[in-house]
Parts: sequence; C-alpha cells; structure tokens
Amino acid sequence: MLSEEFSKEMWDCWRDVSVAYGTFAKKMGVDTSELYVVDALWDEPEGLSQRSICEACDMGKQTIGAICKRLAARDVVVAHAGQADKRERIMALTDEGREQWRLPVESMRELEMKAAGAIGVEEGELFIRVIKQYAKTFQEEVQR
Repeated sequence: MLSEEFSKEMWDCWRDVSVAYGTFAKKMGVDTSELYVVDALWDEPEGLSQRSICEACDMGKQTIGAICKRLAARDVVVAHAGQADKRERIMALTDEGREQWRLPVESMRELEMKAAGAIGVEEGELFIRVIKQYAKTFQEEVQR
C-alpha cells in the first residue's frame, strides 16, 4: 500500500474508532468527553491533576476545566489542592460519581476487551507496534 493510501486508511480507522466511542456514549446517555474524563479518573482513587487529565484525554486545559466544572456540579468529581503544590487542582471521583458512572465505564471496558479479544494476541501485539511506530514517526516529523 502506498504511503498516501495508508495515511488515508489510518485516518479513516481513527475516525471509525472515535465514532464508535461517540455512539457508545450516546447509547449510554452520557457525554463522550465526560466519559473520557471519568474513565481517566476511574483507576485513580487519589485523583489526577487537571494537567494529567488533559494529557490522558488529549484535550485542552479550558475544555477539561469546563468538563470538570460540569461534573463537579453534579457531584461526580471533587477538587482538592495538590499535596506538593497547593495551587494544583486535583480532581477525584466521588463515591456518588463512581456509582453514577459505573455502568458506562464498566460497559465500555467490557466492549474494549471484546474488541481486543477479536483481534488475537499476535495481531494485537503487531497492531500496538505499528501504531506506536506511526505515532513516534509522526511526532518526530512534527518536531522538525
């Protein structure tokens, strides 16, 4: 496959995955961006800084700030000052938030495991290597 064809196919695949997550969120009755933030916090009982959430979700500071504000208004997350830097805002799921989001997060992760299982071990390892190489090369070219 020519590089241009590969690049278009890669972009189409990326979009298809994004659409799948959006469709899943809609089916669950939740906002896709909120789902990404809650998922980033799910395995972090102590919470994450807003900067870490930005990195995990690949979203900007203002976007994450607005999402966290909406989630806090619904008692899904709570903010507290960082231990090392009191100016840093650490966001953590509340017990109520964890209960509200249990079904969407656990269902999403179950679907992710089914999708990964359909690929197979060898293909999955190859997939990860290819994506990592693609991302690394792309990032190196961006930095030039």
